[in-house]
Amino acid sequence: MDRDQWLKELKERADRAVLHDVAFSPSMEEKVRRAAERERQGKRAYFVRRVWAFRSAASVAAVVFLLILLGSAVIRLPENHHAREPLQERPWLPGTVVNPPDLWKPSPPTVEQKDDGVFSYLGEKPVRVITDEHGYYEDQTQTMTVLLNGSFAKEVQLVAYSTKSKKVELGTYQVMGTLYDADGHFRAGVALPDPGVWKIQVLSEGKHFGQVFIEVKEGISPVNRDFLTPLVTSYLQSAQGDLAGLGTDREVKLALVGVEAPNPEKRRVYAWVSIIGKAGEASPGLSCPIVLDIFYTQSLGKGDYRVVGHRIPEDGSLYQSSLREMFPEKYLKRLDEIKRP
Repeated sequence: MDRDQWLKELKERADRAVLHDVAFSPSMEEKVRRAAERERQGKRAYFVRRVWAFRSAASVAAVVFLLILLGSAVIRLPENHHAREPLQERPWLPGTVVNPPDLWKPSPPTVEQKDDGVFSYLGEKPVRVITDEHGYYEDQTQTMTVLLNGSFAKEVQLVAYSTKSKKVELGTYQVMGTLYDADGHFRAGVALPDPGVWKIQVLSEGKHFGQVFIEVKEGISPVNRDFLTPLVTSYLQSAQGDLAGLGTDREVKLALVGVEAPNPEKRRVYAWVSIIGKAGEASPGLSCPIVLDIFYTQSLGKGDYRVVGHRIPEDGSLYQSSLREMFPEKYLKRLDEIKRP
């Protein structure tokens, strides 16, 4: 094989491996050629006898020589070549350092005493929150008092980010006066759709002001469970429509699966219900999933919550399709996990 061709192939192999994206200047290439040319000097007869030994030694020498020159090689990229860089995730929140969301942790609680009173909160200045003692539960509106310290606008925005890249706009709020050791505060009704750690960001004049991390739990809050169980049970004991055939004297057992409470005036309850008539052994019974809607209504100057309607799945071949229409996917999966009455 021609020596120049052999060196060319050697160089191409190096370029594809350890010398990827490295180019030699003309002077460096000339040094390599001169070194190879010196090896060619001598008698041709000697070269023929030693050709295989020479190829082996020359290969090692050339590669070593190229690696030595690598330290002083000039790295250059073609004009149309874009160097590969690690993918950079855009900051989740303006003004914060990018960090993997799966490493987020809930802000620890702190208890302080102020003006002969004790208050507890999550987070650190300039943004802290006072929450319900039971914490936050998915899909259910719960009150949050946000404490602000520093310089901020009269109105601020509240935004939530989940570890799964979900963003929820929580609204715009008027900042009120001082509270405890805060320069300002406001109260917000917060409902977040999924369990996990959420980052709550405060924006002032459209810019990042501060943030706090909260944990949203799976399931139903103790307050909602204690409130909804007797309300729904009472309704089912006398509900008519497609439940009229169960008689007027019924035994009702209920297993709550999930609750959606987008605001304090409205709730939707997902449950499994078992209803048995008490008239005798031949009394009809019912055991199935059910969805109930609850509204806050006012009458004669008095307000109260009441169940305004319900829905159960269709019979026969329509059962599964109607069930999928009634239940969100996550609550549909939990139907198989709950202990049914």
